[in-house]
Amino acid sequence: MMIRSRFLTMMAVAVLGFAAAPIAGAQSSQSPAEQPASSFSDDELKSFVVAALEVQRINSVYLPRLQAATTPEEQAQVREAASGEMVQAVEKNGLSVDKYKEILEQAQTNPAVASRVKEHIKNVQ
Repeated sequence: MMIRSRFLTMMAVAVLGFAAAPIAGAQSSQSPAEQPASSFSDDELKSFVVAALEVQRINSVYLPRLQAATTPEEQAQVREAASGEMVQAVEKNGLSVDKYKEILEQAQTNPAVASRVKEHIKNVQ
């Protein structure tokens, strides 16, 4: 569970950077391993955006608690609680954590996916 906790903490930080940074800043070079933008359905991308915004909200709630924690045990408890809520938020929106991570990575490296995600963000906000 600790690996999942670390992953979700990093995922939350990545989402914060992703949501706050202009999407146009995504890298323009594509590797053969990258999926084409059309490989994600609109429903998947809508679910991703809603989940990402929820993960961002959860992160903003738990970050001050993490910073206020004075012992490693308290920090671990805060991370565990935040991770659990993040997993629930992702799964509640119909995505697996792996699919969420896959879309996040593509949105950060594939301009076509980033553009589609940006459009869905505009529709949600």
